[in-house]
Amino acid sequence: MKKRSPKFYNTILALGMLMIIAGFLMFVLFSETAENSTAVLWPVLLMVCGAVFLYFTMSFTNNSFQLFLGLLLTSSGILFSLCRSGIIPYRLQEWWPVSVVFAGFSLFASGYYKHRKILFAYTFPSLTLVVLGTLFLFFSFHVVHVSLRSFVALTGPFLLIAAGLFLVFLFLFQKRHSSFHIEDESDEIDDDAGIFSEQGDNR
Repeated sequence: MKKRSPKFYNTILALGMLMIIAGFLMFVLFSETAENSTAVLWPVLLMVCGAVFLYFTMSFTNNSFQLFLGLLLTSSGILFSLCRSGIIPYRLQEWWPVSVVFAGFSLFASGYYKHRKILFAYTFPSLTLVVLGTLFLFFSFHVVHVSLRSFVALTGPFLLIAAGLFLVFLFLFQKRHSSFHIEDESDEIDDDAGIFSEQGDNR
């Protein structure tokens, strides 16, 4: 059986992503709770940009930073479009901290995608973002009866000091422990152009 060309599989991936975005867009626009269809245009634009990053990552570049942007923009676009269309309760002003949580999960996924193992250098900041996003949710939904400004004024200096100490700790131990080491994206050998890319030029 003749093997399909990489262009064929890349086309399938592109069509699949376009169909997913189009289906989600139809779901949002034709929802009974969607009062203003133009309100969801910019969240959909975020989804499209995220899908473009994901497509080029999986098909050509294998770049972990592009994967991070793709996951973050796509997930945030879905959340924002659901908020703007009124499908989920509450406003975007209450739900925005979920994007910080999405950033944490996207960072963890991109680190695992790049190194094919769980590294502390990615896990710790990912957990930090998830915890911060969850904490911000408590304030945005008024679960905590203290203003966010007062909380930041009280705990902000300690958080900055803790973050600075962690960066110093990371610098001191990165050469001794491989789990702390983060490789530069430019140092990676670009020997595979994507999931379905050709392994060599036979011409």
